[in-house]
Amino acid sequence: MEVISRDEVKKLIDTKGSYTLIDVREKEELSYGMIPTAHNVPLHEMELALELVPEDFQKKYGFKKPQKEDTVIFYCRTGGRSAMATAFAKEQGYVHAKNYAGSIYDWATIDPSVRRY
Repeated sequence: MEVISRDEVKKLIDTKGSYTLIDVREKEELSYGMIPTAHNVPLHEMELALELVPEDFQKKYGFKKPQKEDTVIFYCRTGGRSAMATAFAKEQGYVHAKNYAGSIYDWATIDPSVRRY
């Protein structure tokens, strides 16, 4: 599984790189903060979400469905759920799916708007 570091994620955000950042935590966890540019698709919805046609995905989640060749980065609280999401996305043909294993726990060390829990 391809893992991406905090510094690599930060660089993509800062340089407005080409990627989609997906937070797979549950809605009630989002109050602890999200990484800038991230979108939320809870892990338990991931399988159905990736099967949606682009128009329905956009309607339900409020952002453009990533293409299979896009860089898609998943994160959660500490990296476990995002690892599952990354593995599932890879199985579905997302060749550049990556796990930000440090997730929120790591990101909180550089972003005061995100809290560890």
